[in-house]
Amino acid sequence: MEQRVHFIGIGGVSMEALGRLIALEGAVVTGSDSNIGRGHRSENIHKDIDLVVMNGAIADDNVEYLRAKELGLKIIDRSDLLSHVESSYTHRIAIAGTHGKSTTTAMIGAVLQKGGLDPTVHNGARPNLVVGGKDFFVTEACEFKRSFLKLNPTVAVITNIDADHMDCYRDLDEIRAAFDKFSEKAGTIITSEDNIKCMEYTPGYFSFKVSRTEIRLAVPGRHNVTNAMLAVRVGMHFGVRLKDIKHALENFSGVERRFQATGMLGEKTRVIVDYAHHPAEIQTTIDTANRIFGHKKYLIVFQPHTFTRTVALFDDFVRVLKSADCVLYKTFSARERAIKGGTAGDLAREVGCQYFSTKQALCDFINQTRADYDAVILTGAGDINKVLD
Repeated sequence: MEQRVHFIGIGGVSMEALGRLIALEGAVVTGSDSNIGRGHRSENIHKDIDLVVMNGAIADDNVEYLRAKELGLKIIDRSDLLSHVESSYTHRIAIAGTHGKSTTTAMIGAVLQKGGLDPTVHNGARPNLVVGGKDFFVTEACEFKRSFLKLNPTVAVITNIDADHMDCYRDLDEIRAAFDKFSEKAGTIITSEDNIKCMEYTPGYFSFKVSRTEIRLAVPGRHNVTNAMLAVRVGMHFGVRLKDIKHALENFSGVERRFQATGMLGEKTRVIVDYAHHPAEIQTTIDTANRIFGHKKYLIVFQPHTFTRTVALFDDFVRVLKSADCVLYKTFSARERAIKGGTAGDLAREVGCQYFSTKQALCDFINQTRADYDAVILTGAGDINKVLD
């Protein structure tokens, strides 16, 4: 690919990985992001650019997008480029699902690596890229705006299906229909099992058995047993030995921002960051915290991600957040404008907890109250992970 390619929003985890991949293929890659350098600027776009790549988080009034249109440059979505990259591999394994796809993608990559299959792995969480050979391509497949339907996997892995992205789908039935279309594109479909027998070998950490072989996970949470079992099934599908699968999963340390311990506040209070931004995911985070911390106190600091998601799942957010000691931080708007009744402040009023509209106010509160907690869990898919930097 001897082209000049510019990424609008290259700071996105998936976008960055794609940029690195096509740079390895010979493309000259440039990019901008609102959180990098001087941000988006029209002067970044010029007539010598062959291709402009953007994703759903980029608004229609973005100055670089408007300049690219003015110059008549070729503009494609991130999912189109991912489809192009994927097409050059023999075995194409795409992991879709409402929850758990990033962790499952990384687990599958680790299993295939240990099995000697040298996969290239593209993920929506860091580490977001493993560069391997051209036989196996493992990628996270996102259902937002039905972008996963542009992929042509040989193996489709589905972790679960839940109501989300209701700005793109009418209801859960329409979401299921999109996943059905995604599945139909693959020769092999691997889905999660409802009743996996597992054992809790230490609070919050689980093991499970495959053909009498026990696999102990090093990442916490009952949900990770389901993710790991999907990786087992993919590995076995491609002939990876069970002892290699066991080794890969028992040494899998997780991906960034999935119940990730990042430091301490003082000598007592642990800081944990978690990507959970859907009620079901927050419930999983709370369940995991309850098992690990037992009767110790922890604080959930939740940053809602998009106003449309908050409105669509408002009652579920309220129900889940009321079950924990929590505070709310200003909504990460991503591509959206505020919707009445769908802000973090609206949610906090219904939950009956404190709301903070600025980073400084939230930091002051955490520092003033940290002695009361054994852990502070920063939860959300926006920039909540940077609050205590």
